[in-house]
Amino acid sequence: MRLYNEYGPTEATVWSTAHEIRPVDAETAVPIGRPIPYLHNYILAQQLQPVPVGVAGELYIGGVALSRGYWKRPQLTAEKFVPHPFQPGQRLYKTGDLARYRRDGRIDFLGRADLQV
Repeated sequence: MRLYNEYGPTEATVWSTAHEIRPVDAETAVPIGRPIPYLHNYILAQQLQPVPVGVAGELYIGGVALSRGYWKRPQLTAEKFVPHPFQPGQRLYKTGDLARYRRDGRIDFLGRADLQV
């Protein structure tokens, strides 16, 4: 039997990243893993600049599973679904989640950037 830690907001898909939990994970915090196929994760600073490995930033998600936005809420859609800084014509979802990259490319969830539960 295998056990996975999966992470994902409904605006992207309920599991945007996945990590197979192994016995060695008991020694450290369990990461949320790496993006699933066809999705892209970016950990960015406030000016949408990538942060170095080990540095906290906000998690953004892009790719084919991204929602079109919020039903009849264009202002909130514009706030949370931002232009992709590296792929013109694409968008990223601003999750509000704080994260950091590990050296091996997996992602650690660190909490929220706001007070949302």
